[in-house]
Amino acid sequence: MRYSILLITALLVFSETVRSQTITKELQDYINFAIANNPELKVMDLKYQQALEIVPQAKALPDPSFSAGVFIQPIETRIGAQKAKLSLSQMFPWFGTLGAKEQQASLQAHAQYLNYLDAKSKLEMNVRLSYLDLILMDRKIFFTQKRVEVLSLLEKQSLSQFENNQSSMVNVLYVQMLKEELISKLGLFQDKKQTLQSTFNKLLNRNLITAVDLPTDDSFLAQAISFDTDFSFDNHTRIDSWETMKEASSFGEKVAKLNGMPKFGIGLDYAIIAERTDMDVANNGNDALMPMITMSIPLFRKKYKSAVKVNQLKQVQFEQLKIEELNRLELEKQKATEEYATGTREIKVYENLLAKARQSFEILTSNYETSSGKYEEVLNMQQKIWIYEQKQIEAQVMIQKSIAKFQYLGM
Repeated sequence: MRYSILLITALLVFSETVRSQTITKELQDYINFAIANNPELKVMDLKYQQALEIVPQAKALPDPSFSAGVFIQPIETRIGAQKAKLSLSQMFPWFGTLGAKEQQASLQAHAQYLNYLDAKSKLEMNVRLSYLDLILMDRKIFFTQKRVEVLSLLEKQSLSQFENNQSSMVNVLYVQMLKEELISKLGLFQDKKQTLQSTFNKLLNRNLITAVDLPTDDSFLAQAISFDTDFSFDNHTRIDSWETMKEASSFGEKVAKLNGMPKFGIGLDYAIIAERTDMDVANNGNDALMPMITMSIPLFRKKYKSAVKVNQLKQVQFEQLKIEELNRLELEKQKATEEYATGTREIKVYENLLAKARQSFEILTSNYETSSGKYEEVLNMQQKIWIYEQKQIEAQVMIQKSIAKFQYLGM
């Protein structure tokens, strides 16, 4: 029995050493695929493209106006009967109005672009987090399968010893109980992995059952990544977006004020006059050309004052939204800091526990006897070794998740 336990342990160690592969390129390929195909990100890009198209609309002059009229009964004038009239006019807003509208539309488009950049960075973070969840579940399945394999070998050996009156039936039942518990847990893990795989594929906008290439090495989880946690959110896209919307509203206020100023128009009237046949007069039948100028008088001021007030209130609203966003970012940073500290602490704890568990296992197997108590101790210690190894990976994944969040927050 002692020889079998040590052999199984050696095989498990070997199986860990041959599993080696990097994930850097794989993960980056998935991120690039998600950026190119994620529908939510495409929607954000389309919103930005729409906002850009509003800019030329905002700075455009009103369409010129043309009218034509025919007199049913011509109006007699000194030089002839006026038969028809053509008019062309163009209105102009108050000086600076079009520039303010253009600035407002440009800033609103820029705010949409900032939202797109944030959605892109958030998508990259979510792909990383989802990928790490899949890796962790894959490792849990791996450890559980190895534990089931070992218990299956021990179950056969226990049955053989029981049949030869070298061991108690209690040992056989104990191994079978552990094995059944692990098989049930393995089924739960495999179902959970399918759900996590569907979540990951949804981010990439592809078939939910598409297989995901996962790394077979845990070394990447322990990779040292340098990043600065001492940063402010003054230039974060989520803050810049609200600040830009606030600035756009200030131009909206300016536009509302300028709309309350007079508007000017220039035009030209062309009258078609028929030649008189009853007498000969100077300029007989000459068409008339009359330049014109118009001006709108904004007497009803209430609507303009209301438009100014709306934009002033929007500026206060966006300032409050910026403060709320800043508080969210600070809270997210605090959670990421806590996760990083917890993961770092747990790695050290489980490294120490794992070393002690392996030492205890060596002692137990070297002094192994066929008593049920000793048998349970050996199995329990082997279980602890696997549990501590899994806990180590969980802590490493927690650290990698916190790093992904820091990279998003500090962008």
